[in-house]
Amino acid sequence: MTTEISIFNKADNKPAHLAKYAALANEGAGMVTSFASLPKMSIRGKQFRYMKDDKEYVYPMGQALKCVILAVDPPEGVSKAWYNSNYSESAEFSLPDCFSSNGIKPDPQSAMIPAGVRSCAECPKNAFGSGRDSAGVPTKGKACADVKNLFIVESHNMDEQPMILRVPATSLKALSGYGRLLAKQNVPPQLLVTQVTFTDVTHPQLEFSAVNFLNEGDADLMVSKSQSDEVQMALPSKNIIAAANVPDTDLRKLPPPPSDTPEVPDIPKPPVAEKPALPVKVMTAKANGLGYDAFIAQNWTDEQLIQNGYMEIK
Repeated sequence: MTTEISIFNKADNKPAHLAKYAALANEGAGMVTSFASLPKMSIRGKQFRYMKDDKEYVYPMGQALKCVILAVDPPEGVSKAWYNSNYSESAEFSLPDCFSSNGIKPDPQSAMIPAGVRSCAECPKNAFGSGRDSAGVPTKGKACADVKNLFIVESHNMDEQPMILRVPATSLKALSGYGRLLAKQNVPPQLLVTQVTFTDVTHPQLEFSAVNFLNEGDADLMVSKSQSDEVQMALPSKNIIAAANVPDTDLRKLPPPPSDTPEVPDIPKPPVAEKPALPVKVMTAKANGLGYDAFIAQNWTDEQLIQNGYMEIK
């Protein structure tokens, strides 16, 4: 827990000469490592569990998680997480080797960004068929997982420190459906208790449902907690890139990196009969920079993308 420093207790206590050094303010932000600052709620073994004070707490098998969702990150699209090893039981409690808070480009804090990768769209780890199971056998999935981070508190411990529940790609459709329900009812997730349970499928897959509304006092507390520095400074898509002072640029638009191989003079090729142009799938501005694969991973179809204005066929 951060300790308040007494010299900041008064708003007018800063010496005037500090204004000259405003450009260095980002040095403090550079110390922020908030992606790993809150406890993680794991779903390993189809049981909810979390680490706190170096001790693991495990829900009984079959017991649902009742919680209040304080924040969702990223607010649009998905985050991405890649581990440079096969699945291990400790993976859910550790920082990925490469991760992207906004699903567009790797965060600069990633320890092992694949060589030559400038954006998630071009990364081979983000391609279907690149996944491996716990035994190292290739799968149809992606090595780099699509995830959504929920910042939660247990409904029976609302005064406790928030935790992060990382929703895997297999549960994003269920989460989207729950989000649409709350939006339709015009009810923010901070104002009710959400129940999270497992489906009967072999691998951990989550379902979400509304249990009950909070009373006014608890609702005020949860809204206040969701807006607190403890939560807001821990949102990866909001703080990790900002803390590193990295321009928010879509790197997919940049030219490829220069090659170290010597240039080879162009040799004229015989003319080839032109083939009719094939239709091309183009994401529209409404997609807000998200690529085709990001929508397909959330079970969108081409027809739905076109009907909803996210994609055009040219």
